[in-house]
Amino acid sequence: MNSRPYASLYIHVPFCSGKCDYCAFYSLPDDQNAAATHRHYLQRLKEDLQHYQDQCQSLRSIYLGGGTPSVLSARELSDLLETINRMFTREKDCEWTMEANPDSLTPEKLDLAVSAGVNRLSLGIQSFAPAWRQILGRNGTLDNLQNIQLTCRRLGMHNLNLDLIYAIPGQTPEDFQHDLQQACECYRPSHLSAYALTIEPESKISKRLPAAPDDELFLECWRRADETCRKFGLERYEISNFAVPGRQCRHNFEIWHGQTYLGCGPAAVSFDGLNRRTNPGNLHDWLAGAAGSDDILPPEARAAEILAFGMRTIAGWDCQQFRALTGYTPRELRGAAIDQLCKLGLLADNGHAIHPTCKGLLFNDNILAELL
Repeated sequence: MNSRPYASLYIHVPFCSGKCDYCAFYSLPDDQNAAATHRHYLQRLKEDLQHYQDQCQSLRSIYLGGGTPSVLSARELSDLLETINRMFTREKDCEWTMEANPDSLTPEKLDLAVSAGVNRLSLGIQSFAPAWRQILGRNGTLDNLQNIQLTCRRLGMHNLNLDLIYAIPGQTPEDFQHDLQQACECYRPSHLSAYALTIEPESKISKRLPAAPDDELFLECWRRADETCRKFGLERYEISNFAVPGRQCRHNFEIWHGQTYLGCGPAAVSFDGLNRRTNPGNLHDWLAGAAGSDDILPPEARAAEILAFGMRTIAGWDCQQFRALTGYTPRELRGAAIDQLCKLGLLADNGHAIHPTCKGLLFNDNILAELL
């Protein structure tokens, strides 16, 4: 295994209008100094991008995540998009995603994004029900959602992802079913992400909700997600993700399959095909140019990690492609573990490809534990 040029770009925009109670990602609520903070961030980001631009190939995907990129002003967003286009070349079919919240995404910002090349929009919904949004400590409203839908249609933006959260304490399967139905019927997304609520120790929500998940609620919500999404042409292709054919998130899919990516911004992660680097985990240190941390593994251990992450997806791994990427076959690395997982009904192996079964997606932690 060798290091390779970066094929994808991830930019972490850490700012948000207010930190949601369940959020454990690095983010900073805007305050009265937001304009100055954004300015310093963008200047430092440009330096980072310039430093690494020669280490990138023509990009296959770009992902603006956060935080909430849409809290940037139209002027700031335009500056960021222009910088990316000036410094990097893109493949003709490059997937360019921008995360946004409905309350901060204006028609002007969406127009700027589409004009610059953004062709995939990911909206944080979590739930349509005010009661569940309140329990989650979800900031903002969904009042602007229909206007966003109309603007997307006008601009020809047809690749839309909606994020939902389920297995919220007190929620019933019927409550989640309602969210699914509303998402699919009213907005017809090409992609839907449905995440079981994970209560992280450092999140605000951990102080008032039980950390242990309700297994029965989780399983029934999982089943209903499959059933409802399938009715609207969305198939589960990864643990938490559904898409119509051809609309799987390329950026994440390729990360799960060992492809390279450059991460810029505080707490962003990069992978060069062999080693992983994580930027300083707070804005102050990152602005000051502090060194990040490196995750260096022997090639065999890194290959095993890549094998395991690929099993998050229903596609799993083509054995020849895996060998071409890592220099190992899956069975050279973890033959005994693969046999055991196949006996348990968690993996399927047809001699050419190894992939998780439906049961294997549901109990994916077991696969991860055995393969790593």
